[in-house]
Amino acid sequence: MQAAIVCLGLLTGLTGCTGSTPYPNLSPIAGARVSANPNARGTEAFCQQYGRQTGANSYENRIDRGEDSIGADLLYRQQARDDGAAAYRRCLAGRIN
Repeated sequence: MQAAIVCLGLLTGLTGCTGSTPYPNLSPIAGARVSANPNARGTEAFCQQYGRQTGANSYENRIDRGEDSIGADLLYRQQARDDGAAAYRRCLAGRIN
């Protein structure tokens, strides 16, 4: 019985972790979240969040904090912002894949 209570407590604590967690590792894309897009599909707000999330994903996929120089980091930041802007434009056009 005590083990079940401990398990339930752990699971309850974990459910809050993914609610609106910001991107880890100091992503330069402000407002990006790990959680699902909370805005209604087809709205401006949805497309803005979709662009932010795409940009943050792009940055996280490119960066290697242990190896990259400041110049590489700045380049990856710009590429991530460009990817996010392209995703935003695709979303406004009705294409999100």
